[in-house]
Amino acid sequence: MSAGVQTVLMKKLSEFAYYLVSQKPYAVIIVIFAAFILSFGAFAHVETADDIESGITDPAVLKTFARFRAEFGHEQQILIAFPVAGIDRAALLDLWSLVHRLRALPQIQGIMSLLDVLKPFNRREDFEAYLLDFRIENLRELLRQNSMFDNFLVSSDGRALQVIVVPDMHYPDCQKQLYKELNRLLPGYFGTREYHVFGYMYFKERFFEFIERNNLVFITLGFILCTVLAWFFFPDVVVLGLILCSVSIPAVLTFAIYFANGNKINLFTSPIIPFALIISLSEIIYLVSFFVRTHKHGNRPYELLHRENFFRLLRPCLINSLTTLIGFLSLSYSPSPNIRLFSLYTSLACFLSYFVTFGLIFSALKLYQPKFSRSVQKDRRYGEGIRRFLRNTIFRHTGKVLAASVIIGLLALPFIFSAQTRNSLEDSFAADDQILTSWEFIKTRFSGPYQLLLMISHPDLLTRAFLEDVDRLHGKLLQKPEINRVFSLVSLLKAFTTSFSAGPEIPDSEQLIFSILEFFDARGIAEMVISPNADILLMRVAINESDDFAVYELGQRVLAVARSSLPANAKVEITGEVYSQAVLQRNILDNISGSFAAAIMMISLVFLLVFRSLSLSFIALLVNFYPIFFAYALAFLAGIPLNPSTAIAGCVMSGLIVDDTLHTITFYHDSNQHTTQRRLLFTMQQMTWPVIYSSILLGLGNAIFIFSDFKPFAYFGAIGALIVVIGVLGDLIVLPGCILAYDRMVKAKKPI
Repeated sequence: MSAGVQTVLMKKLSEFAYYLVSQKPYAVIIVIFAAFILSFGAFAHVETADDIESGITDPAVLKTFARFRAEFGHEQQILIAFPVAGIDRAALLDLWSLVHRLRALPQIQGIMSLLDVLKPFNRREDFEAYLLDFRIENLRELLRQNSMFDNFLVSSDGRALQVIVVPDMHYPDCQKQLYKELNRLLPGYFGTREYHVFGYMYFKERFFEFIERNNLVFITLGFILCTVLAWFFFPDVVVLGLILCSVSIPAVLTFAIYFANGNKINLFTSPIIPFALIISLSEIIYLVSFFVRTHKHGNRPYELLHRENFFRLLRPCLINSLTTLIGFLSLSYSPSPNIRLFSLYTSLACFLSYFVTFGLIFSALKLYQPKFSRSVQKDRRYGEGIRRFLRNTIFRHTGKVLAASVIIGLLALPFIFSAQTRNSLEDSFAADDQILTSWEFIKTRFSGPYQLLLMISHPDLLTRAFLEDVDRLHGKLLQKPEINRVFSLVSLLKAFTTSFSAGPEIPDSEQLIFSILEFFDARGIAEMVISPNADILLMRVAINESDDFAVYELGQRVLAVARSSLPANAKVEITGEVYSQAVLQRNILDNISGSFAAAIMMISLVFLLVFRSLSLSFIALLVNFYPIFFAYALAFLAGIPLNPSTAIAGCVMSGLIVDDTLHTITFYHDSNQHTTQRRLLFTMQQMTWPVIYSSILLGLGNAIFIFSDFKPFAYFGAIGALIVVIGVLGDLIVLPGCILAYDRMVKAKKPI
């Protein structure tokens, strides 16, 4: 299709669109509100996802994890730890009461505690009668001699006890229900006494609790912000109602489609609503600002102003919708299904925000003329002063502005390359949060709390020679500071021989090893370290590291040590939910980096197609992505780490901050002024306040996330707000300065 035919087609489509909003405004409004009302039916069943990630796509990781599940079942445990004065009668009675209450919960399949080495009792009075002084002393002696329980069920100093809860994963909605029951039972049982709870599934549910609360906070703050700013910018009751409707409808329609497709709210999709609100409001403020009657069009009829604004804004808004979609859709190839959902539905929210807003605003403003369009409005206080400052800065100090920008950019480069890749618990929760205090307590007094799982296969799995190799592997792994316990079949064998033989050793007889296994199997312990067919050993490596990237690197080192320490024909695989999650986070970060590069290339192509000028496209690209890199430099300088939650901000903002740049360059490109200086002056006169308005909205919209008590959201908001602040300076100062400097350079090269 030739360029001329495309132009004619676009003109006809534009005329048809204007015909709808100008001649059929009631029909457009009715259709939009009908869809809005009907969409509420999709909100009948709103659920929160019960898993942080279900999107592990690495084939090797999936295969190993599936094999582990088939042989050993799930690995879920919840740890309950609390300090005691010592291993005495009071502590054991307290432990019995706690375990007795926990056993009453239907979501619990099994419980391990220090009581397992004592005779079981169902009645407290029977247990009290059993706890004679000599039995308590025998228990202390057992703990001193046998290291199996050390840092596992009791701390090494005997001043803390730990209960290991094994959930019944077949119970309906086990994770959420057990989390609720524990949060009901434990505070009531311990009262003001210190206690700590941790476990991967407990930690995940804590995430979802943050999500649900943050959803409410963000939506409330977003709507209040919309209302206050809308009234501040345009004090007209009808326009205020129109703005609030235009803001709400895209968000509601987006989530109606989201829930209608069976999706649940999760960590990444929860910010879609505030994003939809802010994107809609930013676009509305931009559109409505052109209906403010100024001296430049004071005598122009309202009908003409309405038509001029429609055709003036249609093209840049279409381009904006395209670049915003690129920014979000660049994440659609992420290995995480939750990030893909965020990408898809935030893109949908952007699409609806632009097109619903455009249709509703121009239809409604065809029927109603706002107060600020009926007479010439006074310029806002300091308005002319701001424009004068910008003109003087750009035209008189062009070289200084550009030199300062280059110098600041060069100074920021070292901080970009010094980014710390980290995704630990400390990067998600506040320092005084219950999760972190529990992590620290259990980490310092017991083992773990996280663990890596090694599955080991060998033709002579239960021979003394091979098990001695496994024992030596124990010693090598325990030399690493991140590892505080290694538990395997060797641990059970040594514990048994310590109690019933001369000392901790591995038996010579394979038959005796099987007999010891049967002893522990009767107590439900053998299944923790060996498969039902006795063909796979499971080594549980407890680690005190929560950073996903450090966990991955540690896992690779552990795997390398295991393979080099065991015979060549031994098969060693690493797995576990913690390790699989670490692999996923690493893959997500790599994918986001690629998505950001793809977004840059696609947006560059859009610039070239729209402006058909390599110089303008390069300047636009520079002005848009300079703020992103500089904002990350400031973030890294402030100690914010690089991880999927912070990296995603660059992709998202690359599609949002480009809006004002495109609007500005489009006005510059399409103006009929004869010289570059006049075109810049005309563009600055028309665009200064719309750019400032929309940037304020976008910046405050990101700043909302800073109030989150969930650090990934707060980091996202801080980086996003920084990008907007730096971006508006780029649009108002650096962009005109670059255009002016390039024009002067071209003129200087021309022969006189």
